[in-house]
Amino acid sequence: MVDGYFFEDDLHCRSELTVAADNMFLGEGGCVAEEGLLEHVAQTSAAHIGHIRKMEGQSVTLGYIGDIKRAVFTPPMPAAGDTLHTKLTVVSQVGNVTLVSAETSVDARVVLTCRMKLANENEGDAR
Repeated sequence: MVDGYFFEDDLHCRSELTVAADNMFLGEGGCVAEEGLLEHVAQTSAAHIGHIRKMEGQSVTLGYIGDIKRAVFTPPMPAAGDTLHTKLTVVSQVGNVTLVSAETSVDARVVLTCRMKLANENEGDAR
């Protein structure tokens, strides 16, 4: 759910995804379902957290969505062929829990804003 990941610094990154015609999150009317946009944000977050862990010499562990808040979807939803552009900001990091703020747009039109809390397994917990 991420075609391109662009590291800016420890707190910021950007990503892109061009929606394929066979994307599993295409729903009614050939548009991306809300869950698909949230999954794109989760995968962007995973890429960023994993990238930071690698830069710090740590292993990349499994992660989970712990909570989603303030999700605002603005129709029309993206369709196959559209490119999602996401800006992600790390709001806080406490232990293995990261809170991010995200904004996803298509052609400079915001389609999603949200906050997402993600939890990563501790290094010793990795399977």
